[in-house]
Amino acid sequence: MPLSPILSRLEALRSGSANRFATAAPSPQATIDAVPSAWASRLPIAGVRAGEAELFADPRVEWALGNLGGVEGAECVELGPLEGGHTYMLERGGASSVTAIEANNNAYLKCLVVKELLAMDRCSFLYGDVVSYLEQRETDFDVCWCAGILYHMVDPVRLLELISGRASRLYIWTHYYDESVIAADPAKQRPFAKGITTVARSGGFDHTLHRHDYGRAPGLRQFWGGNQPFSNWLELDAILGALEHLGWKSIETSIEAENPHGPAVNLTAVRA
Repeated sequence: MPLSPILSRLEALRSGSANRFATAAPSPQATIDAVPSAWASRLPIAGVRAGEAELFADPRVEWALGNLGGVEGAECVELGPLEGGHTYMLERGGASSVTAIEANNNAYLKCLVVKELLAMDRCSFLYGDVVSYLEQRETDFDVCWCAGILYHMVDPVRLLELISGRASRLYIWTHYYDESVIAADPAKQRPFAKGITTVARSGGFDHTLHRHDYGRAPGLRQFWGGNQPFSNWLELDAILGALEHLGWKSIETSIEAENPHGPAVNLTAVRA
């Protein structure tokens, strides 16, 4: 091999290595910037630049805590914490512990950064698949926090079934399939373009699944969807019906019909 390509390769390696080292004093901003992907959330640290979403001061959390009677002293499991915003709010709300399961490796690393920067000492973040985790879990939680993950499941009712066997109070935020809303917007309709629906039975409950394809999105660094090439969305009636079938009571909902990514619902429920 000619010498010049070798030198070019060495220079590229040297440059890449230099980018992995800090050259200034430690700071929250430097720690946040060290994560190799953009942040979604605005962080509760003065002067720090991250994302714009108010997930660390989320009114949906306040709504849910009001319905559930708070989380003071509760053992919580959180499915899909993203960047730890709701985890932070649950800990500040008095939860005795929050075990948060995240399958996206970039999101998981952000959760660890947040845990350190905000001194969150009553939470633990685990890297892995939520369904596999719940299938192996042998003890119960007081509260299951399930925000932004149900609509990323291939078998969403199976997830609801597993949650039902491990928690007595539940919060869900999820998109759902509403044909009239989705069909009226080409951007919302695009992931459903194949028109694949499946009549399924899971947890003893019959329901219809609407296939949602991710397309090329999983190849993007900012992809925060599911760990499969597609997911299946449920209609709202199916979500509520599945929960009732699985023994949930006192179901309260707040609809976000104007959400830009598709209709969504906030939901709380308790088991007797």
